[in-house]
Amino acid sequence: MKKIIFLLLIMTVIISCEKGDVNSTGEETNIESTIESKTDRFSFKDWNEFNDLYSKFSKLGMEELEMNSFFSYDRDLEVSPAIQGILNNDNEFELGGKIIWFKDGKFYELDEEGIAVQKSDIENLKEVGSVSYTRVDPKGVIPGNETGIVAAKGVVVDNQYEFRKQRYVENCGSGNTQGTSPRAFKYVHEVYAEHLNTGGPFRVDTYRIFLRVKLEYNPKRRRWRLSGERREISINLSNNSFLRNHNGPVSPHPSDVNNRSVVFSSSCATHQTLLLNSVTAPGPIAGAHWDINVNGTITEKMYGDVERNRWRDRINW
Repeated sequence: MKKIIFLLLIMTVIISCEKGDVNSTGEETNIESTIESKTDRFSFKDWNEFNDLYSKFSKLGMEELEMNSFFSYDRDLEVSPAIQGILNNDNEFELGGKIIWFKDGKFYELDEEGIAVQKSDIENLKEVGSVSYTRVDPKGVIPGNETGIVAAKGVVVDNQYEFRKQRYVENCGSGNTQGTSPRAFKYVHEVYAEHLNTGGPFRVDTYRIFLRVKLEYNPKRRRWRLSGERREISINLSNNSFLRNHNGPVSPHPSDVNNRSVVFSSSCATHQTLLLNSVTAPGPIAGAHWDINVNGTITEKMYGDVERNRWRDRINW
């Protein structure tokens, strides 16, 4: 990806101008990074640099992330957009002279030579970290989750609205106009929890929750898939969620994020993934679970569609 070459030149500008209408932390973010950049993969000196870029990417809007990283809406990878932004198309990055490969939720260390052969013998590879990224279900339990991250109460964190598209104007109004579609569409608002642990002599565990706002379609009643139509999106939420363990709330690190006000507005945008909270710890937190408390509204309407298909979702999680 040639665009990665330009990352260091423009990253400071991107972050300092970080979508003021996405979240209102009141914090000015500044990046000074010594990360080397290559056309085929990111390169880090150590896990601290990796975690620093991961944190910065977590705060970016989707358009900025797609322009300046490996993130793409078309990639089918069950990790946050921030992790997708770091992983190249082979799910790799460099760290301390080694190739780090992501496969099925785990990071493995590879030598530069004979990468294909090493990948075929995954059982003998050195595991150096892992990441899980899973939707929190309405009962507050993450299916198949082995990290212990759950919601503390049975809140509904998945709101959906199915509709029949009547009209869509491409390219934010400058392209062709599509008519009624036989496909079913639906807006989906949900919360995803991510638990990242990275290797090295001093393990670091990062817990994050994200709001996902997306549009899906279903061709002939098959599996729901992401749909690329752009739309009007307005998000205005208050967020009082926090991570707790058996003893109560977990004290955040000074670099952690707790977005009390989550605001986004665009007349023509695509799927959004917005960071709600993050907690960093020097190791796994026993009994970690999210106490989710989000209230407000999310409004969506496909660009050019009829007004009756506008959905105002009143969030009370």
